[in-house]
Amino acid sequence: MNKLLVIGVSGAGKSTVANRLSAILNLPFFPSDGFYWEDEWRLASPEKVRQRLMDALSHDKWILDGNFDNEHEFVWKQADRIIWLDYSLPTILKQVIARNLRWTLTRQTVWSGNQMTLPRAVSGIHHALRSYAVKQETHPRWLSELRGVDVYRFCSRKETELWLKSLV
Repeated sequence: MNKLLVIGVSGAGKSTVANRLSAILNLPFFPSDGFYWEDEWRLASPEKVRQRLMDALSHDKWILDGNFDNEHEFVWKQADRIIWLDYSLPTILKQVIARNLRWTLTRQTVWSGNQMTLPRAVSGIHHALRSYAVKQETHPRWLSELRGVDVYRFCSRKETELWLKSLV
């Protein structure tokens, strides 16, 4: 278990789980939001995203968090284990609303030095809602196309928590 990918809808807790896995397994964690975002909320160019991704994947051991929609055919098959946080829509909405509100109120710095604003927070909630049905359709299909990759699918935070505790 040297190359792990944590997937799920925005707000599922991918970064949180990846951070915990990094601490438990002593593997380097490369947050995917850092690949995509520049300062002042500018999106990185596709070339820059690919270069950052290639740099992370060049390591012998890694943990990534993200769906990598445009790069999934390349990234997913390089993992030896995929952890799918397949939570219900109410759970996702509760988590993304709480996270974005917390980031907005505390003015926490996120991704490339950016700070969450209320319009960005609302946009992020809308994105999670909009992408939920898409991920429910694409993830099973993309996962079925993989060979030689162990997939762990968790449908609740409790399941995820029990699994993480079993790794300690």
